[in-house]
Amino acid sequence: MAFEWPGYDPPGYGDTRSLLAFMGDDLAGLHGARICNVYSAWDIQAERWCASSPVVFELEDFRLEIGFAGGLRIRLTIDEIQMSASIAGGWFAAAGVRRLPFEWRTDRSELAPYVGRFILGADFLEKNDGGQGILGICIRTDGGTLELVNVASAGGVAVGINPPGYDTAAIKRIIAI
Repeated sequence: MAFEWPGYDPPGYGDTRSLLAFMGDDLAGLHGARICNVYSAWDIQAERWCASSPVVFELEDFRLEIGFAGGLRIRLTIDEIQMSASIAGGWFAAAGVRRLPFEWRTDRSELAPYVGRFILGADFLEKNDGGQGILGICIRTDGGTLELVNVASAGGVAVGINPPGYDTAAIKRIIAI
């Protein structure tokens, strides 16, 4: 199921240069920030993590929200997602299609090791084959490296957390902070 959250539809950035031009000052504020919690959306009906949802880092002074749009574009926002616990009973899209509720949770095991850690730096992962596109972001902490990567098949969007087996030779790292 695709992630849909009321009021959250930010633009996606397809290249690091435009992302840094727009968000560079905000990203600089990440250096040295402590990760207080990490939220991921839980699909209540399917009883699984929603792979297309952003991952929300609660820092001491603000929230960093990282997700993906189609076409190798990253969505990076600050304090834009309403963090209510759930959307009780679901909601209806404009076409009258019922969307089932999600719930923000902090108990995702692959994110737990980063809670309480300090951000030392971040790199964007761009395609290395001459085409444009941001494949993901690598966040370096004092407790290890966390990679959020768009691992969906063509046309889809899915967040992979430290995914095994993606083609690291096909990417270039662009240092952001």
